[in-house]
Amino acid sequence: MLIRKVLEMKIKAPILLLIFLFILSGCATKMAYLNSSKTAEDLENDKNACQAEVDNSDFKDPDLKKNKFNECMKKKDYKVVSEETAQKAQGFVEVWMKPGIDLNSYEAVYIEKVDLSRAEVDNSSIPGMEVSDKEIQNLGEEMLKRFSKAINEVIPVISDRSEIPLKKTLILDLKLKKIFQTKIGAGVVLKVAGYFSPVPLPGGPEGVFSFQGEISDFTSREKLITFSDEVKSSKNSSLSGREDFSRWEHAYNVMDYWADQLAALLAKERGQKYKLKSGWKII
Repeated sequence: MLIRKVLEMKIKAPILLLIFLFILSGCATKMAYLNSSKTAEDLENDKNACQAEVDNSDFKDPDLKKNKFNECMKKKDYKVVSEETAQKAQGFVEVWMKPGIDLNSYEAVYIEKVDLSRAEVDNSSIPGMEVSDKEIQNLGEEMLKRFSKAINEVIPVISDRSEIPLKKTLILDLKLKKIFQTKIGAGVVLKVAGYFSPVPLPGGPEGVFSFQGEISDFTSREKLITFSDEVKSSKNSSLSGREDFSRWEHAYNVMDYWADQLAALLAKERGQKYKLKSGWKII
């Protein structure tokens, strides 16, 4: 009888752990602050102002501080939602568009070389594995290639800078901020590009991918659209399978997701039809 009870406890323990992880994930929900009329600089300034208000308060409880911060942002005309809700609604966590812009008049897009100057690589899943400058450069080239392919379906992408003055052109600047490399041999992971399996398993790979982007008019250099996103790769549902996938596979799929969402945003603003390609992927 004693042995049976011990076995039952061992079986229940993982289930209880999963429930506990779900509760924790709910408590740690990150929020997004939406107001399409405000620039990224406005958002940052408003966040700093609200944080200062919280810091000057007498609140000690973290939840009370969080609520006070959110209420402050609401008073500044932001819609406070979860990052997941923001991504589903607008493709990215943060998006700003210049009021009244007309993207239909533009004939082409030129994508600048991806800014990698502040790129941070999360190496925690592969201790001791150094990432070379060449690998970082390759990530930037992959990002540019994948964005070019997706956006070219909506508006022609110019690769030769000398052709820019011949057409009314948009300039796209991309900054890769955080990237995560996957442990080789970890198996196959089932996920939606940008969204992950709802069944967390302890010890799964964890990492964050984030970037910023800006679209401007080539002639005037006026900002027309700014956007940023952060995708967390954590506790994915793991399947046994092939072990020869690239340790940058997650990164490439997230880049595809970002490129797909930007193409959809541009198509919407230009009144064009575009079918999102983000879907289930096995990596």
